[in-house]
Amino acid sequence: MVFGALWGTVEMTAGGLLHALHVPFSGIPMAAVGAATLACQRALCPARGITLTTGGVAAGLKVFSMGGVYLNPLLALLMEALLAECVFCLFGAGFFAAGLSGFLMGLWSLVQGLLTLLLLYGVEWMDAFAPVLSRRTTSLPLSPLILVSLGGILLVCIPASGGVLGSWAARRVHGAVPGRSVGAD
Repeated sequence: MVFGALWGTVEMTAGGLLHALHVPFSGIPMAAVGAATLACQRALCPARGITLTTGGVAAGLKVFSMGGVYLNPLLALLMEALLAECVFCLFGAGFFAAGLSGFLMGLWSLVQGLLTLLLLYGVEWMDAFAPVLSRRTTSLPLSPLILVSLGGILLVCIPASGGVLGSWAARRVHGAVPGRSVGAD
């Protein structure tokens, strides 16, 4: 519950601020915070299902966000918790699982944004975006598709590093939490 409250509070405050400032790709740093929180929580308390519970608590708190209730952030929190839970159930709570869960959480942030654009505007938004991208990349030796893919991979590595950082933090405080086994599932 504590980790869910922490994640939800950060989502309410920092996430609301990033949204109000119209920061592009604001889901990426928020996914990094979520990945760090979930990885630390899972390493300190390796019970199956607790990651989903943490996501549910965070989503419940996100409802009280200062900008109002938006469906996309709530769905993102729940889906990110589900992805992390699946990874932790398959691979335990080690560094690899923490990084992979963060990577998938960041990937979901990008995919959800693209799906939202597709649902709201249809495929026409891609037709409008293609000429802008091709004009900007005429002097570069790589195709626009490769550049966008590389940018997406770099963005998704931010939450992956957040997950590894959370797992590392759990190992640092392991001695301060008696009776807990780090990484066991």
